[in-house]
Amino acid sequence: MSTDASAAPAPAPAPASAPAAPRPPADPRLKVLKKFKGRFLPKGVLRERHAAIMARWESGDDHGGVTVEELKALLDAWRGTREKPPRKPTA
Repeated sequence: MSTDASAAPAPAPAPASAPAAPRPPADPRLKVLKKFKGRFLPKGVLRERHAAIMARWESGDDHGGVTVEELKALLDAWRGTREKPPRKPTA
């Protein structure tokens, strides 16, 4: 039994690994789609459009061909229904 310091194996330096491959950019449709998560859509045309888009979205791997423009149009229409009327000027 020797107590030499040279007997203990020295920890090997970590090998320099190549940088990880960059992640592919996120689907731009997700950025718009998540704005509807947990939101209230009133009964009517907007809710029906949203339900139709979501049915297509969940249909398969290609998300039923739902486009960013389609989602943005629905988002703009929904925001338009939420606008408050302009205030009347007070004299």
